[in-house]
Amino acid sequence: MNEMQVVLFSLNEIACGTDSSQVHEIVKFQEISRVPNMPRFIEGIINLRGKVVPIVNLNRRFELGETPVTKKTKIIITRINESFIGYLVNEVSEIAKFPGKDLEEPSEILRKINNTYIKCVGIKEEKITIILDLAAILSDNELEMINGSTLVTV
Repeated sequence: MNEMQVVLFSLNEIACGTDSSQVHEIVKFQEISRVPNMPRFIEGIINLRGKVVPIVNLNRRFELGETPVTKKTKIIITRINESFIGYLVNEVSEIAKFPGKDLEEPSEILRKINNTYIKCVGIKEEKITIILDLAAILSDNELEMINGSTLVTV
């Protein structure tokens, strides 16, 4: 694999990251407005400089429990197609470079679980980081449902 610059974040004690090219910006936690009849992992929507952005709670999405809100809680804003989507995480720690030799394809076990959103696994100083493909976390139907109900096109 090629070298990758990764935004590192945590999901309830699990070290995760995403390719920095997928990140539009990182914002502090702000008030989230609930939207009726959304899946439980959709936290709601925020107003980001005049744009309505849906917020996905990654801990709920991956069934890791709740995301306690602290001063470290962040929202990672991505752009998927023509829409912005925010991902609620416990904290963003840093941006780190992973040389290609420190990146491994997901193991056969992970592939069998159908976790297409796991891009690869990074190993740095014996610490494992699960590197997620944020664009693959939501299905096409889920994206359509979110976009149809919040109109987050730009």
